[in-house]
Amino acid sequence: MIKVTIRDKEYEVRDKWEDNTINQLIKPQQYINNLPSWLESYIYKGSDTPVSESKLLDFYVEWIEMFSNIPIELLKEAIPVKGEGDNILLLFNATSKFLGEPTQDDIKPSETLNFRGVDYTLIESIKTVGGVEKLLGGATYKHFSEAKALSDLFQKKNYRKWEYIARITAILFRPDPNEQYSEDLIDQRTKEFGKLPVSEAYKGYFFLSNSLNKLQESTLISFQENKASLLEANQKQSYKISTIKSKLSSLLKKVFST
Repeated sequence: MIKVTIRDKEYEVRDKWEDNTINQLIKPQQYINNLPSWLESYIYKGSDTPVSESKLLDFYVEWIEMFSNIPIELLKEAIPVKGEGDNILLLFNATSKFLGEPTQDDIKPSETLNFRGVDYTLIESIKTVGGVEKLLGGATYKHFSEAKALSDLFQKKNYRKWEYIARITAILFRPDPNEQYSEDLIDQRTKEFGKLPVSEAYKGYFFLSNSLNKLQESTLISFQENKASLLEANQKQSYKISTIKSKLSSLLKKVFST
């Protein structure tokens, strides 16, 4: 959290993921979804087309306002664009990360989260017969399929809603490890988890992503192992056929040489 003093009054700018709740990122996401094409190209596509400095400054100010309690009039009138101390460029750079999403370098993974004095635990992992740990292996089809569908939607910028992260967390984290899938309970938790800091809510999303990656790797390894086994079997079969042919050839030579 950045503290900014303007005209002898202190204000705050939320510059870290843990400073922002899921609900607080809903408005900025709606803003992103409605960016004019020139600004979207400038931010996300690295367009070289010249951009009006005044329009860009308007964007900076509006963006900072969504992550602070500074009235927009003060941002426009009382803070310099650049220079020593607090300025518009500095505050925008501090909040520009929210134009994207956090990475696993930003948020420490954890299988538990605490919200309002209640501990929630990630659906437990299980091990296969071969001893391989499967993340979220204890999830039912309903848990996994709904969480994956929401994750897929969240990855599409045009469909992205931060409420999806709250629901993924509500699906994967439970106060009781033995809780069965219940849409009503998940609905209740989703509403409450909108008040979670992004750094907490993202834990379930990251574990889901890791689980999907492990599943893909496991499927690929299994496919490769099956392919190798099939190739080995074919080679053995070819060797047997070759041996039989060789024996038949030797036998025929003996028959016709006598």
